[in-house]
Amino acid sequence: MTIHDYTPAGFFENDINMMANRVQARHAMLVDAFRHVIADSSVLLLGAEDGRWCYSFAAAGALQVVGVEPCGELVERFVRLPDVGMRERIDLRNAAPIREMQAEARAGHRYDVIAAFDVLEGPVTLHDWFSVSAALNPRLVVGDGLFAVSEEPIMALEKPRRPTHGAAATRLIPSRGAIEMAARDTGFELDWIDWTRLTDDARLGLSDYYQSGPMRRGSFTLMPRREPTQG
Repeated sequence: MTIHDYTPAGFFENDINMMANRVQARHAMLVDAFRHVIADSSVLLLGAEDGRWCYSFAAAGALQVVGVEPCGELVERFVRLPDVGMRERIDLRNAAPIREMQAEARAGHRYDVIAAFDVLEGPVTLHDWFSVSAALNPRLVVGDGLFAVSEEPIMALEKPRRPTHGAAATRLIPSRGAIEMAARDTGFELDWIDWTRLTDDARLGLSDYYQSGPMRRGSFTLMPRREPTQG
């Protein structure tokens, strides 16, 4: 699983400044913006790649970061990353995200924050994803991935524009409407992160968040729905 598995054709032919800006912008929007929740928390990171994002959450103040990554080759790279004094707070596991979530829920474990990066596509139903997320009792869920630009609750077929390590030839991509329906049905309040807040000159390397067409990368947050106060 890789966070950067869907990028426009020709993206990686551009200079390193594009990638540097992409990394910084995504870190700001997906981690820094939620430091007030991440600080002193436990984090479950799904789609953890080689552990770099685990370090990001630890640097934001998380006391414990459990990363889950299905690609063993990526997990093996974690030991090559420099230890900057946070490795003892990180547990990177080679496992299927949904199965690890289910095992954690059965064991009675809870996480303050769940981050799901590029793990919602595929044969697992969204209801399963959202239900097991709710069972882990998070205060916040942050999701990022590719979504069909439709308010209808559908799953769309998508063929990546470029070969991707470990990816199938086609994928099932949830629509924005499908995410909204699953959130509502499982007791979450959903908000889409507004990437239009970035000025044009800050969007270098982020064209997949702004592209036109049937698919677009996006991000959302989930919080447990508050029940109305009884008078």
